[in-house]
Amino acid sequence: MMFRPRPLPVLLLVLAVLYAVLVPWLQPLDPRAVDLGAVLRAPSADHFFGTDQLGRDVWIRSAQALRTSLLLALGASVFSTVLGVGVGLLAAWRGGLVDRIAMRLVDATNALPHLLLAVVVVALWRGHWWAIVLSIALTHWTQVARIVRSRLVSERSTDYVRLAKASGAGTGFIWFTHLVPAVAPQAAIALVLALPHAIWHESALSFLGVGLPPEAASLGLLLEDARGGMLVGAWWLLVFPAGLLVLLSWSTLSLADTAGTRRLRDRPARFFRKGSGTAPATPSTSVDLAAPGDTAAIMAADLNLWLPSTTDPDACSSVLKGIDYRADPGCINVILGTSGAGKSLLLRTLTGLLPAGARFTGNINVNGRTLDQEGLGAARGTETVLVPGSAGTALNPVRTVAAQMRQTLRAAGRPASPTDVIEAFGAAAIDGSLAARYPHELSGGQAQRVVLGLGIAAGARILLVDEPTSALDAHTVDLMEELLRAQAAAGTTVIMVTHDIRLARRIADHIAVVEDGRIVESGPAGDVLANPVHPATGSLLGALA
Repeated sequence: MMFRPRPLPVLLLVLAVLYAVLVPWLQPLDPRAVDLGAVLRAPSADHFFGTDQLGRDVWIRSAQALRTSLLLALGASVFSTVLGVGVGLLAAWRGGLVDRIAMRLVDATNALPHLLLAVVVVALWRGHWWAIVLSIALTHWTQVARIVRSRLVSERSTDYVRLAKASGAGTGFIWFTHLVPAVAPQAAIALVLALPHAIWHESALSFLGVGLPPEAASLGLLLEDARGGMLVGAWWLLVFPAGLLVLLSWSTLSLADTAGTRRLRDRPARFFRKGSGTAPATPSTSVDLAAPGDTAAIMAADLNLWLPSTTDPDACSSVLKGIDYRADPGCINVILGTSGAGKSLLLRTLTGLLPAGARFTGNINVNGRTLDQEGLGAARGTETVLVPGSAGTALNPVRTVAAQMRQTLRAAGRPASPTDVIEAFGAAAIDGSLAARYPHELSGGQAQRVVLGLGIAAGARILLVDEPTSALDAHTVDLMEELLRAQAAAGTTVIMVTHDIRLARRIADHIAVVEDGRIVESGPAGDVLANPVHPATGSLLGALA
């Protein structure tokens, strides 16, 4: 949704800026000049805002002060925002010790009285404008750092970022096309919000006499001058500078409020406690699984997956146990099982997309090569691609469908012109009219087809699909079935997790049944479905047929 600010705050802010820029230019006044013959004159046609104790025109002096305060506040706001975004990015990117150090630095800065810290900084370089900018920035960056770090940590676990990883996108690509744009609106709002705070901070420093030199002009200095004038009834010395300060703060905060209401490393390995099982490190080399001449596209032997406990960081649990699995080129391989059996975790393990802190043992062979987790990551997007099942969260909410298809094509090293994008949509049976839409403008079926289309566009020859037809209507299921059949006919290995037994009967060449982290039955689809051997298979066929 396009951001449309309210007109009144914009108008007032524009008028204030024009006043600060044009008046000192059209009516130049030396801030050190005095006119003792025009001391403390009330507002009139000659002096719109009256004069001060030295006979200086408050109308011109207020414009000069507003310009100075705006420039100092803008510099401080930009500096603090850049510093906060930088610290937040570094903390989220590096994680671990760097993250902890950054957050403790934030806590330490927040524990200090901001005004006291600013006074100390300004006192060291008194009278220098850059010292004021530095003092304000050093006390206003912490909230930006917290917000950016929190948002990035959250965004890295979203399905659309996982889809980008599964499509083979590199770390830099993901950061600059998904993560950084995700925090850009927050950084912009933080910049706007910091502006009035910086203006008040500068005014407070000047009012206390530790800001700019007395002969300069700033809103804080004007307010400090107003203390003496109020004692003799010169109310205009306070009203007009204070009014400008309040007006500027209100209009700027209104813009930020409008914008806000319109916007909607792996965890380090730990030692495992005795008795909970030990997860050995994943071997970087091992004996090849495939015999000479074996044509399997992907194989797993004695595959075990260990996840850390959510309550005890030193404990772990085994979720995949001794899995032996293979899938041949040009076949549709269906994995069945109850919820929580480990089907989706099996897909993610085969593509190296493990949860934080997870470790696997055993062997995974892709196209005749045994790979460790790093190798599986390198193969992702070129040899394997994982299509997650939650289409609603698998798409970047701030980019159009066409932009996301273009990114996928570029990440795969394929041409990404507008024509290529439309052709990629056609190859995935996606209506070209959806190209300009954002994810929230798609129906559930349309979003699921787009997600599958992005996975196909990556060009990998092993396509792992997690629940592609969940909660879809019959027509959309038929479209997805045709698309997967076409991929298999073209030689792509399709591995699909599903609960839809009817679809499995129609489409599967090979079926594996997972129960409690183990494959309890597997074989040609006709044999497994017609003559189930394991009770878990019979239960699935009876409950879900």
